Amino acid sequence: MTGNEKARAGRPLSVYIHYPYCVRKCNYCDFLSGPMASPQAGQLYMDALLKEIAFEGKRSLLQGKRRQVDTVFFGGGTPSLMEPSLAEKILDTLSAYYDILPDAEITMECNPGTADEQKLSALRSVGIGRLSVGVQSFDDAMLRLLGRIHTAADAKNIIKSARSAGFDNVSLDLISALPGQDFASWERTLKEAVQLSPEHISAYSLIIEEGTVFSEWDKEGILPPLPGDDEDRRMYYFTGEYLEKNGYHRYEISNYARDGYPSRHNTGYWTGHDYAGFGAGASSYYRTGMHSAFRTRNPETDEYIRIWSRDPESEPERETEILGKQDMMAEFMFLGLRMTQGVSRKEFAGSFGEELEKVYGEVIELHKKQGLLKEQGGRVRLTRRGTDLANYVMADFLP
Repeated sequence: MTGNEKARAGRPLSVYIHYPYCVRKCNYCDFLSGPMASPQAGQLYMDALLKEIAFEGKRSLLQGKRRQVDTVFFGGGTPSLMEPSLAEKILDTLSAYYDILPDAEITMECNPGTADEQKLSALRSVGIGRLSVGVQSFDDAMLRLLGRIHTAADAKNIIKSARSAGFDNVSLDLISALPGQDFASWERTLKEAVQLSPEHISAYSLIIEEGTVFSEWDKEGILPPLPGDDEDRRMYYFTGEYLEKNGYHRYEISNYARDGYPSRHNTGYWTGHDYAGFGAGASSYYRTGMHSAFRTRNPETDEYIRIWSRDPESEPERETEILGKQDMMAEFMFLGLRMTQGVSRKEFAGSFGEELEKVYGEVIELHKKQGLLKEQGGRVRLTRRGTDLANYVMADFLP
């Protein structure tokens, strides 16, 4: 085993499992997801997923030491639609080739209306320890507009069921700046969320993505008006202030957690953690050396099933991107700046053998003068105004 392979084998790995099926496609959603065509299609997909895990797992073992896994994330789609026995089979297959650490964070995305207390208890018993619940809003009119299958009451009930099933790590997803939404509506949603006492809250501002129902409605002029920029920012600032007062600390642009409960899986993405993505459209990222890495992306659902139905003996076709030192430095910066702790000068130098000032000094100084970046304790962070213009700032670190 080469030195690079030994280093890679010694680093913990994050695992993402993509389940592309949902009850129906939401009006704002541009994820790789949709209703299952038939039970047979679902079975073919699960067969393909398990084959991919085994294929990659065997290849990993050939490199020597079994890799440790410190987080597993079931995303989608709506993975809570799957039977607990399937989740168990996926985790068992992973365990055949990887060492899932005893304290691994194992998360499943769960939508209200797709699981009751009995099912949640079964998921808990097979190893799911954290739920990420797609609430989005506690306003029934907003939920209907979004195309969600649940009501506000359903969302509250699934949180209660999760607690009864033994879950002590629950996250809620919320979306602000919705069509026709005013500040009072968002304020009510946020307060309802806090009353449920989740350990973690993700609060995103809506972006109208091309190819969604919302995008088509917008082109046709029938989408209710979006809140203006000032109202959007008012919602964002209120979110941070209100959640902070209630014990939730912002650790990333859109993520808030009580002490000890930041998402370890998502933090891995933002800090350059190796990750293996299994399933349709899933991405993987592996460092191959101190200054080199590669990223792959699986094909979409039908092509994914077709590839794995023929049991490939060699590397299946995937989109592949080779990353060099300049690419990795850029990602270190624009992902690191998403975190409230910002980017450490010491960690940058340790990772790349170069001083941050030498590589990005001019860019940092420019944005400090513009009031978008600040520096404290050897770390470079976004200011409050910089957070508003985060995409503008981060673009300047791209190669």
